[in-house]
Amino acid sequence: MADAPVKEVKTQKNVPVIEDRAQIFDVAESMKKRGPLNGRVDMARSPNSFIAVFQTRPRGGETHIHQHPDSDQILFVLKGELTLAGLEEKKYTLTPNQGVLIPAGVHYGFTNTTQEDVVFLTMRTEASGGRRVAYVPNVPSNVLVKIPVDDIGAKGFGRHIYVYAMDRNTIGISPLLMDEWNRASLLRMNCEYEQDGDMVVAKLPLRMSQWYKIDKLNDGDYRILTEPEKIRVRIDLSPVINKRA
Repeated sequence: MADAPVKEVKTQKNVPVIEDRAQIFDVAESMKKRGPLNGRVDMARSPNSFIAVFQTRPRGGETHIHQHPDSDQILFVLKGELTLAGLEEKKYTLTPNQGVLIPAGVHYGFTNTTQEDVVFLTMRTEASGGRRVAYVPNVPSNVLVKIPVDDIGAKGFGRHIYVYAMDRNTIGISPLLMDEWNRASLLRMNCEYEQDGDMVVAKLPLRMSQWYKIDKLNDGDYRILTEPEKIRVRIDLSPVINKRA
């Protein structure tokens, strides 16, 4: 008996339906069907997996750290560079013909930090198209950082401040969303704070405190590195990290 022919079934919007047969897909042809505001095109889907192609513009991506609780994922770069954050508390940059396997439940995010579009394939071991997403909750910890208002308050404060994981020893804190730091940091999260007289008391997010493996900060456990603009500070955690070592 001859093998069943390869069959490709698509909906009216060119999105593959779940099909329990072999499916041929063409990245170049799929990209032609991409709308002006749609950077993703689904190409093939089975009961156990799906594959899509993404085109992400500069500064675009899924910048929120998240995870897919019930599926492994492969990202494979075809063109440009894709920067990954959250994996093993490090940042990685993938170039053409490089990829990454992300097991189910592993936290990650990705961004295009270049000035050119990036094109990559995404493959997952489930058929929902990656819609089942669990974002890492942003809850405050008991780790407090005290900063003089004069050091970061030159342009005032909003509802929250931002905390950036700059490197293994340094946290950045600012009331402003700093594009320079956003591109360079391993992780950025909103941070709850209180103003106590002439001090700002930042409550580090739980994930950030876990990242740096700290459950408490005393006054001598960190150094505040100020900048002339008085809109952001770097928190040098070397004292507490060295003490822990």
